[in-house]
Amino acid sequence: MIFAVPSHIELIKKAIKTETRRNASAINRYEVGKTYAIQPKRTAKGIPEGRILIKRKWIEAKTVNFPITEKSAIAEGNYTVESYEKLYEKLNPNWTLRATFSFAYVVPKFVEANL
Repeated sequence: MIFAVPSHIELIKKAIKTETRRNASAINRYEVGKTYAIQPKRTAKGIPEGRILIKRKWIEAKTVNFPITEKSAIAEGNYTVESYEKLYEKLNPNWTLRATFSFAYVVPKFVEANL
């Protein structure tokens, strides 16, 4: 899974960022219970230190009020509701539905063995 905001990868490793929102078409791309590489950009390989484990997924619809809660804004990386929605709108100006994923950072066993 690509995380284009550089600071997000460190927040994932620290278990501060535990949610991510994507285009609605991504809902079928990622499965609950599976792990995925953490990529800093589209063409990059996943970071070797760990992966994300998808715990839950759901669809959010754009409404007049922000669809994200304060708790979810914090889980997105310590944002406020307003600052997160502003960022999301900048990256996805025409969205009406979005896929939301709750995840945990996991360290593969071969990495743990070498720590």
